[in-house]
Amino acid sequence: MVKRYLYMLLKMKNSRLLVLIIIIVANQSFGQYSVSDFLSSPFQKNEVSGLLAQLEYMNSESFRSPIFRELEVRLRSNDFNASPEDFRLRLGILNPFEQHRNNKYNIVHKEYLETKYSFEANLIIANRYKQIIRYNYLIDYINQLNSDIEQLIIINNILLTGNYTLKDWIDADETLLDKKLKLKEALSTKSILKSSLITIHNIKDSINWETFEMISPGEVERVVFSDTIKIDGKYFVASRLHGLNEEAYKLEKAESFSNIGFIQAEYDTERGNELDEHLGFQLGITIPVFNSDKPKLQRQKLELIESESNLEDIREQTKLERISLNEKLIRLFQSYELINEKLISIVKLGNTVTYDRPRDYVELINYTSKLKMLKNEIYQDCLITYISLLSLTGELSKKPYVNYLSSGLELIE
Repeated sequence: MVKRYLYMLLKMKNSRLLVLIIIIVANQSFGQYSVSDFLSSPFQKNEVSGLLAQLEYMNSESFRSPIFRELEVRLRSNDFNASPEDFRLRLGILNPFEQHRNNKYNIVHKEYLETKYSFEANLIIANRYKQIIRYNYLIDYINQLNSDIEQLIIINNILLTGNYTLKDWIDADETLLDKKLKLKEALSTKSILKSSLITIHNIKDSINWETFEMISPGEVERVVFSDTIKIDGKYFVASRLHGLNEEAYKLEKAESFSNIGFIQAEYDTERGNELDEHLGFQLGITIPVFNSDKPKLQRQKLELIESESNLEDIREQTKLERISLNEKLIRLFQSYELINEKLISIVKLGNTVTYDRPRDYVELINYTSKLKMLKNEIYQDCLITYISLLSLTGELSKKPYVNYLSSGLELIE
């Protein structure tokens, strides 16, 4: 009897609800800020300002080494009058190896900054993904509470009009009150999160992500355990930094022999009478026997050895992090399937069992609701772990940009 009554009432309510949904969708189809818009919106200045400033400077300035190290003018006078007798113009020649190493260093430096920027962008996007996951979880949580409250209100009305005990009504009303309090808290949390997103990201249009179709656990499993994710982004950045330090050492070594000599033109007024007799030149070559920078270079070499050792530590650390995240995902997939199977069995049970007391139906609502909420919590944890894994590998900022939370992995234009 209770089931039949609930079914009739819910059927009438659902028909009205469908009309209401159509009206809402029609009114909100314009000026919406989609999930893809949120993911592809420009980064805030403070998020990547340092790296952007360095990249812009490297793109706008030239870092090529000059051919000559220095230009020097020399004058000589035999006395203290203002008429010098000897004029000399000396050009210091720069070591060609220093020019080569400087050019190489600038190329590697730019590659490192680009890699670092990409990885930092990847972390920012990961944070946005987690905000979407949190928002979507609150939507599902609120919908579940609303569904529970709707059924409990009907039960309460039946208990008030039927021949039932006061204790039955109190038990049902206590459960209803608890659901309403949780709903108010969830709505407040969602409102705060929504306001913070609008404020922080300067969103002008309305956020309406209720209709966004999220990726399924099965799709998550296919993405994570595919062969396309191979490189650990964190290690790649560290490797680029180590390569930059190596180039800095090689450049420093070349600069320690920067002065390879000079070429000098001179004009001596006291030498001879003809013009060609006054003119002359000198050529000097530095013999690299002594190097005052050798102790500093040795210290840098020691730092490189330590850096290489740290690089291997980072490789192992990221490998372990990735294994840990993979194992966590496997556990979550198994838990999700277990809860899902339990829910299916409970629904079948609810359709066949006879309710001797209203309290039995209230208990069934509570148990089913707990299972659904637990399923949503596992799903949320699964998505966060999935995004953390993609963030670790640097996949989130790779082109073409993909919405990794969308069903079917839609491209972001």
